[in-house]
Amino acid sequence: MYRGDGRMNVLVEYALSSLKQWVFYWKLPTRRTVTHPVGEQRSVKYSWAVLTSATLVALSMNLTLFSPGPVLNSVRQGLHTSFAEIGLIFTLPAVITSVFSLIGGVLADSIGIRRVAGAGGVLLGLGGLLRGTTVDFLTFLLFTGLFAVGLGLALPNLPKAINGWFPKSAVGLASGIYVMGFPLGASLASGVTTYLAEATGGWQGALRSWGFVALGFAAVWLIVVREPRGSKDTVKVSLALPESVARNFPLWIVAASLFVNTSIFSIEVAWFPTLLAERGASGQEAGLMVSIFSIANMVTVFVVPTLSGRLGLRRPFIWAFAGTSALGVASLIITPPSAAWIILPILGAAVAGPFAMAFLLPADLVDYSHLGSASGIVLSVGWLGIGFGSWMAGFLRDLSGSFYTTLVAIVISALLIVVLAFVLPETGKRGRYARGSTERESPVH
Repeated sequence: MYRGDGRMNVLVEYALSSLKQWVFYWKLPTRRTVTHPVGEQRSVKYSWAVLTSATLVALSMNLTLFSPGPVLNSVRQGLHTSFAEIGLIFTLPAVITSVFSLIGGVLADSIGIRRVAGAGGVLLGLGGLLRGTTVDFLTFLLFTGLFAVGLGLALPNLPKAINGWFPKSAVGLASGIYVMGFPLGASLASGVTTYLAEATGGWQGALRSWGFVALGFAAVWLIVVREPRGSKDTVKVSLALPESVARNFPLWIVAASLFVNTSIFSIEVAWFPTLLAERGASGQEAGLMVSIFSIANMVTVFVVPTLSGRLGLRRPFIWAFAGTSALGVASLIITPPSAAWIILPILGAAVAGPFAMAFLLPADLVDYSHLGSASGIVLSVGWLGIGFGSWMAGFLRDLSGSFYTTLVAIVISALLIVVLAFVLPETGKRGRYARGSTERESPVH
């Protein structure tokens, strides 16, 4: 009897040990303190608080950006404008965000992440809120521009905040969590805005509601996030881009890859419902397939940074996901329309891989003190792809009379990302570049 109990205890202890190892593989650090790159220590609870704040800000960005989409026809009718003009509410933010992402990144390095991202979050929420008070198109466009300025200022601060308050070994997982806020915000905007409009009396009430939400998330950031001691405690405004960042060739390769990838993403999100309808899908079927695409996208942006951080590799993930994107779109060309139910979730996962990596790579390529500027370059160039991709798809559709040429262009673009990844050095912890760069980085965690 006792011998049997002893064997059972051994089995239970083994099971608990295995479970503990599995949990520790995925979880964030559980040490009582974490060390910032400049040497300061704070509790892990504070790191979680910073991560939560960054995730909420990321969520509010796409929540506010995509909230007009589900009520777009009502917005157009209410503002008495044309389809061409209403398209500017998506094109204009892409351009303005691109410009102010670079400014926001440089300011993050000179006056600090809390101030810049906080101001950006307030402008983002305020612009979204005021859009819901307008009765003419020009005023609506003006407040859309205000929202885009805030988005651009806040965006490059998120990678710097995460790299600042998490040890290097946990940055991948933490990045996966906050980057997941982007597709989650887009999904909430797509799924909830229509019901919110019904509950608040129309599209204006829905946009005001999302604006209040964004302002609330900005307040959380300002309350929670603090500047690391020894980082940027004093205000010293500078818009000069550091020469070491501007001449960092791999950084521009990352920026170019993100530009191509966001072009692909914008085509798939904006035009695939129309493409599927032309191939015989009903409006409900097309919407459901694009929703599944978004869910797969959300899962990937969490999994890819996490696995990349654990395995210490970057380029294989870009090759795998960009290659899958090319193969999936090629399959969409040659397969019957019913195959889209299988292909679109694959494409949703594939296009998210290079996007998630773009938030990790700048921290591998520059010192922490210049991470804001580096992220600003990557996101500034990359965000232009949103406007370019949507325009290119429409242009090719008008030129050829079908979406075949657009799909071919996506295949070529995805293969270009694969080629660009070959030019990049391997900056993961197992790469030669990473070993060589440790001498110029801040003290390790």
